[in-house]
Amino acid sequence: MCSRVWLLAGWAILGFVAACSSDGVNRAGVAGSSSGGSAGAAGTLGVGGSADEPRAGTASLGGNANGAGGGGSAAQGGGRSASGAGAASGGATTGGAASGGVGGAAARPFKGVANAACDDLGAGRLNASWWYNWTTGPSGCKTGEFVPMISGKNEKSAAAVSTALQALKAAGYRTVLGFNEPNKTDQANLPVADVVKLWPSLTADAEVRVSSPATSADAKAWFEDFMAQVDAQSLRVDFVAVHWYGWNAGSCNDAKELESYLTWAEKFKRPIWITEFGCMNASNPSAEVVQKFYAAAIEMLARHASVERYAWYPWNTNNELVMSGNLTALGTAFGQAPALR
Repeated sequence: MCSRVWLLAGWAILGFVAACSSDGVNRAGVAGSSSGGSAGAAGTLGVGGSADEPRAGTASLGGNANGAGGGGSAAQGGGRSASGAGAASGGATTGGAASGGVGGAAARPFKGVANAACDDLGAGRLNASWWYNWTTGPSGCKTGEFVPMISGKNEKSAAAVSTALQALKAAGYRTVLGFNEPNKTDQANLPVADVVKLWPSLTADAEVRVSSPATSADAKAWFEDFMAQVDAQSLRVDFVAVHWYGWNAGSCNDAKELESYLTWAEKFKRPIWITEFGCMNASNPSAEVVQKFYAAAIEMLARHASVERYAWYPWNTNNELVMSGNLTALGTAFGQAPALR
């Protein structure tokens, strides 16, 4: 299915971007395509139009695709945000947010998902402005902005990390997520010392924005050790990636524990991406509790400008956004939440 989005500035039509979606999903823990050649789409641009409908003006001039104010801003998928980047490149998008109206700050991708079926990502469904799948390629999906990850499960040497980074740069990506849960034996499984040794290879290209490793929330000591060594050795971490799940009974009754964790992460004085979060174990007694938690979390995130993006993890019971092809109540709420910030 192809979609066009028309961008307006004043009363002049600037142009459109066409994006075609394809099927395919890699669930958590299932390896997808490792090629970096296919790229995330520029189809999540939006000023005055739905991403799936070629209409100019479904949102008022000066609003963004979510109906939120923004002085006519349009968000473009891609790596590092660059004010005024405007156009999307062919494969991976390499710009950031582009101002599309008069006198407003650029709106940037905000709401994302830790993998989903390609057809569920776009407007009219989850309306996600970005997504990732723990691999280096989108497996043919061109809906929304895809952000690749060098997860560390296979890249255990400087040469392997360098090769992966160079391939992603050549494919047009300018943002890369770093190692996934190196504190976990079933994930990257790397001690701090090994990650620090590999880090210069991961950050060798100054044009590619790189996140910290994303540890599980019970690994504060691992993460603090890593960041201390980063600072001591003047290594580069462009933004902090974090995971958080409610676990104990009551921890998803509101967003207070998540907010406390974000306050801890803010001490590293870098932008924050929440690349996995949700409710598990005793914190997750029902779908209704999880839905109320999500609503509280979105309200709380509005108070934390340090959070650039988040990605919901929809692969746990009661955390699903889509079931049997239909949006769940949580999925409907997710789809209605602001996609840009």
